Amino acid sequence: MGTSVWMILRANFYSLVCWYKNNKWLLVSIVIWPYLMSFVILAMGVLYGSLESFKERLSIANPVLYVLTTSAIAMSSVGIIDAVANFTIYHRWIGTLPYLVMTPTKTYKVLLFSSIPESMINITLSVVAIIPAVAYFEGLLGVAKVTMVLLIVYIGMMPLLGLSILIASFTLGIKGEEDVASSLTPFILLVSGVFYPIEILPRILQYVSTIMPTRYVIEVARILATYAIPEAKLLFALLYLLAILTIGYNSISALTLRSIEKWAKKRGGI
Repeated sequence: MGTSVWMILRANFYSLVCWYKNNKWLLVSIVIWPYLMSFVILAMGVLYGSLESFKERLSIANPVLYVLTTSAIAMSSVGIIDAVANFTIYHRWIGTLPYLVMTPTKTYKVLLFSSIPESMINITLSVVAIIPAVAYFEGLLGVAKVTMVLLIVYIGMMPLLGLSILIASFTLGIKGEEDVASSLTPFILLVSGVFYPIEILPRILQYVSTIMPTRYVIEVARILATYAIPEAKLLFALLYLLAILTIGYNSISALTLRSIEKWAKKRGGI
């Protein structure tokens, strides 16, 4: 009989709480990281250009709100990818990967639901941390926008989990301990438009960006930083695309993980 979803969520949530309890500096780093990223980006923009040029190139009205929200989204995205994709590496290091794979519960189910507590906590902390700064610059309307960003990031977490499981599948198939996720994360952030407008990227990278869930979450941040009250149809269009990517990535990752898991067991990679 397989382990229930609730048991997986509860066990990993308890483990995460204990980990943060013994490593409080991690909580501090999650909270201050969006501010550090925002400071570096804005400082470089002021030193080598101007905020007006930045606003014009990205077609946004409030660069501070945009940089804060995109920094929080970038931090959340990296956290999700690391939580899932490095799951197999962590258990390989501590010697529990063979036992995990041989349990009656499907590996896809374990990977998916084991990473949800950490992903949700990272998202919540990263986005909630910027609320004081956003409230200072935009007041209650800014707080409402950040709340909307938080909800969109939760939704965007679902296709990103599927993408991360796909990355974890290849990690599972590698007999060594190569950190595939750390190599791919900068590329994913690049083609998502976190640091550069997608329009200035090479055409091939623009095509790749259309299948990146983080691109559409960043687009929500851009819309919220441009309009005082964004049009609902723009947000619903992005939610529709995220729903399609959720179905696509999770379906592909489930099939891929199953195939690679069988192959890895045969060749002794687990």
